[in-house]
Amino acid sequence: MGLLEAGCEIEFAPPPELCISILRQSILAVHDTKYIDYLRVAWSHWSQNQNASTEIFPNISPNRHMVNFNENPVALAGWYIADCAAPIGQFTWENSLGSVSAVIVATSRIKAGELVVYALCRPSGHHACRDMAMGMCFLNNSAIAAVELRKQFDRVAIIDIDMHHGNGTQQIFYQRGDILTISIHGDSRDFYPFYSGFENEYGSGDGEGYNLNIPLPKGSNEAFYLKALEKSASRVLSFKAEALVVATGFDTFKSDPLGCFALESNSYYKIGRMIRSLNLPTLFVQEGGYFVEALRENARQLVKGFENV
Repeated sequence: MGLLEAGCEIEFAPPPELCISILRQSILAVHDTKYIDYLRVAWSHWSQNQNASTEIFPNISPNRHMVNFNENPVALAGWYIADCAAPIGQFTWENSLGSVSAVIVATSRIKAGELVVYALCRPSGHHACRDMAMGMCFLNNSAIAAVELRKQFDRVAIIDIDMHHGNGTQQIFYQRGDILTISIHGDSRDFYPFYSGFENEYGSGDGEGYNLNIPLPKGSNEAFYLKALEKSASRVLSFKAEALVVATGFDTFKSDPLGCFALESNSYYKIGRMIRSLNLPTLFVQEGGYFVEALRENARQLVKGFENV
């Protein structure tokens, strides 16, 4: 409703089954083939087992001392699902495809010349790695969007403004220099996903210097946040990006149950203004932001801030 109140025109993406070949091509430009094949059939195979649970949860997490691949359904769950926050249910694959369908339509609008499009996706995607689901994310919508935009723009930047580090996006592009990845998030020393998102993660190989993490302490307010966003904007400009993906999370709001920051509703207006000042074709891709009464207003403020520069 917040997007409608901001004056956005609503377009529904086509059902995934009508464009599955296009979606698969876009997905495989980002994700591992075996991982995608697992997601596609995971529930149907799992549900055939006697006494199968209603959702697939891993009960083992392979580590560096375990090197042999095992195709037992329980073993596969541990191999491809990183934590218990990404259970696979009956409609997980179809819902994830729906998110990608929305992203593909949105990127096509940007490539056709529109200045800004908002892809309202669920489930979100920025924790999904190339070959692993985690944190309620299965397919990395923001990464897929960036690769789609690269078909037309030489340099694409991603700014992740979700409360949590965009670890999956970082992992996917860590060795690439044509897609700049930036994440502003709660300090991973104290906050999910704990093992990534630190300032010393710069990228490697061709991607060295093209990954920027800005971790902020618990309780960070608008002033702290806008300073971090200003640093991000400066990096995008120096990168000479031609298009921008904003991995958009509202779990930075002060009362979000999964957040630890202290942003107010009008903070998102200022965030939108700063993003607009970059003067780039911009695709907002929905990430986190959970059910609080102000969620509607926060989304409205972000869009109005972008529009009113």
